Amino acid sequence: MKKLFCLLLLPLFVNAQNQKLGIVLDAESKEPIEFVDVYNTSDNTITNENGKYFLLSLNDSIAYYKLGYEPLKTTFAAVPDTILLNQKTFELSEVILTNKDRLFTQVRKAVPENYPSEEFKEQFFIRSLLRYNGNITRIQDIQGKLKRRTLLYHSNMDIEKKDFVFEVQNMRKVGLKDVTENETDIYFRLRSLKQILLETVQISIVQKDFEIEEKYFDQQKKVRVEFTYNEDNKKLNTSGYYIINLEDKAILEYYQLTHLDIDFKQKKDIQYRVTRYEKNIVFDKDSKTGKYVLKNGKIKSLVEVKNNEETFQTFFESEDILKSYGHFANFKVRKNVNENKDVFKLNYPYNAKFWVSQNQLLLTDEMQHFIRKVGSESSEFKVKSNLN
Repeated sequence: MKKLFCLLLLPLFVNAQNQKLGIVLDAESKEPIEFVDVYNTSDNTITNENGKYFLLSLNDSIAYYKLGYEPLKTTFAAVPDTILLNQKTFELSEVILTNKDRLFTQVRKAVPENYPSEEFKEQFFIRSLLRYNGNITRIQDIQGKLKRRTLLYHSNMDIEKKDFVFEVQNMRKVGLKDVTENETDIYFRLRSLKQILLETVQISIVQKDFEIEEKYFDQQKKVRVEFTYNEDNKKLNTSGYYIINLEDKAILEYYQLTHLDIDFKQKKDIQYRVTRYEKNIVFDKDSKTGKYVLKNGKIKSLVEVKNNEETFQTFFESEDILKSYGHFANFKVRKNVNENKDVFKLNYPYNAKFWVSQNQLLLTDEMQHFIRKVGSESSEFKVKSNLN
């Protein structure tokens, strides 16, 4: 087991002409930037929560891009270990969104033109994470092929059983058993593959009672529409933003953070409720079809749990990251998993050769610490894993 955990942690330096392990920071704040595209014409990856990335390529060029930042292009020979990206400056403008309803009506009307509405295929990478009272207890990475019926669902479109077909090609997972100790017998169900796909394409449109502020950039070709909403009874507070391409009325990015103070739900001898929900979705325009596709998505939920006697209170935080790539590919997708099943209960053999060389998304420092902890010889944890 310990040997396999080491394999999980270390990148494999294979015979490639160029390779780079680095970090991307905000030039002003020096904070790490997540979901920065690191790429060239033949290879690509993204930065993790720590801003770190690893790229292998036979191509000497390397570029960095994130919406809202100045792009950077260089070469493997010239690139430093730390990349600093500058935020784009928001422009003072006489153009004001005096009628936000009109803009979002235009966004709705442009959906059929901007996004694929017919069946298409792509590859995917999903990382699911569970924290118990702030500490990681499960990590799961899944890579495979996917067939979608459509990308965005409109109000008249029903979700059907065969909307998604998943073919898992690689999986790695590690998690602790019995993390709740003597509190009660609780199993936290992670999202299913289908739930992750659906939540990452569900985007709400601001309502009349939302407060908004517009910030223009890219020579007024793009606008960041920031929104806030607070219910009078203070049970729901939400904020976030859209980044919209004003030339074709496409949503390029959506972010939402919602805090809730709602009633507990009862299940057997425990009560639970969601207290925070966070979502960040990024779209990108496919160069061949001209359609926007989902590139990266991240969903986080914080759930409070207590027993009926209120002798304990605990929190579970689930996090799911989705990276889609290879859109509109021409390959077969053979279903081999149940898309409605808790992802941590899915089973697929571990392929060490694939995982030590994959560069879709590096493990964060926190994840590596967790893996070392449960993989140590002195560990007394009961571990569930496919790493054998």
